[in-house]
Amino acid sequence: MRSMRFAAALCVLVLVAAACSDDENGEEEPSDETTTTTTASAGPTTTQALITTPTTAPEEAPTTTVVEVSAPTTSTTAPPVSTGVGPPTPPSNVRCQAGNADNELLVEFDALPSPADVAKIRVYVSVDGGPMITNGEYTLDQIDTTRSGGDRWAARARSVPPNAALRLAVTSFNQLGQESGWYIVEAQYVGSGQACGAPLPPPVCTAGCDEEGEQGEGEQGV
Repeated sequence: MRSMRFAAALCVLVLVAAACSDDENGEEEPSDETTTTTTASAGPTTTQALITTPTTAPEEAPTTTVVEVSAPTTSTTAPPVSTGVGPPTPPSNVRCQAGNADNELLVEFDALPSPADVAKIRVYVSVDGGPMITNGEYTLDQIDTTRSGGDRWAARARSVPPNAALRLAVTSFNQLGQESGWYIVEAQYVGSGQACGAPLPPPVCTAGCDEEGEQGEGEQGV
């Protein structure tokens, strides 16, 4: 009886020892199964569409062209004042004098009162009653202004034919280009250095006219 109890106790001890051994070695082996831990998001992710506002280029302002308008220029130079001055007075006391060269006569007349206003002197010649034709033009330094102490001037009539009835005239031009009238003197060329006739001059006539006041051809050349 006693041995049965002893055997039963021994079995209990063996069982306890086995149980303890299992507890010491009872570390759980890791499971082959993978545990996935899912972290819940704070909330659903909402993807907002990117709205791009179309860029509209600012409208260009209309270009305004500024035209500079110059103020009218005021000239500081006064316009020419009309003095009402007409053509010069015709050379007076016209005479024919002997020339200094072949086929040349001198047309002598009183010195003009305002030499500074004289632009030129023109000589006209008519042959055998023909028209008065321009024979020559001279500035004051091209004529003799020393005769009779400067009281008389003389201009040349050139290339005059010998022994022909001649008529001579002389006019003056002012700085405005206006031509004086003339006196006509009759003359005749007979040789170099020989005197010519000196009749009284007829009444004054405007340049380009004959002694009766009819339109002549005073602007023609020789």
